[in-house]
Amino acid sequence: MPKKYLESWKKAKAKFEADTGKKKPDPKSRFGKIFSKISSTGFEKSLKAYDAAKTVKEAEKYARAFQSAASDYIPTLDAAGKAARQDGDGVYADACAAMVASLNKITANVFMDLERFGSWPDKLDNFFKSPYWYKLLLKQAKKEYSTENLEIFGLILNKKVNSEANAQKAYELYIRVGSAKEVNMSSSTRKLCDKCAQDGKWKSIPWDKVEMEVAVNLADTVARLGAAVADGTA
Repeated sequence: MPKKYLESWKKAKAKFEADTGKKKPDPKSRFGKIFSKISSTGFEKSLKAYDAAKTVKEAEKYARAFQSAASDYIPTLDAAGKAARQDGDGVYADACAAMVASLNKITANVFMDLERFGSWPDKLDNFFKSPYWYKLLLKQAKKEYSTENLEIFGLILNKKVNSEANAQKAYELYIRVGSAKEVNMSSSTRKLCDKCAQDGKWKSIPWDKVEMEVAVNLADTVARLGAAVADGTA
């Protein structure tokens, strides 16, 4: 289910109000003078429209509208927070910093989530090339307590196990029996890996076999994610 960004903005605003107690800053202070110029006009309208968008063209339009409003708002809010810090008002300074972080996160995510209008990845590798689909797959794996499959598959896919040091680290973490994130695989493949480890031949670990077996594990997770996307619970 696509995230509702209007809700994210409202939560950020509510947190700001709760943290500051809705108290009005001294209009004569450096912070008060800058804060009085801040306006979040356009945020709720653009995010509400973005959340309701049915096509990527519509979503892009409202994502850019929000980005434009935020690009005017964030620098002023950041300056206000710094002024509050100089005035000795740590409460408002921290609240402004938190709001800036929230807005930057929302801005980044609305563009990343445009990928939800795209096609379902046609192969496992493509989940790792899309921030949006990878995030959903990781979320599903966390539900199943199987994130180790994503981690080791990603390391192999991105050739992060090619050096002796990295291969040894991956073996100790994901393959050795009893390891912290031991992945499920056939005994025959694990024995081949164990033999390489015993001989100190880290570069000879059959990562292609490991990759294929982990892909089988991930296929189940992908299938369950597909069902969750279909019924709107992803």
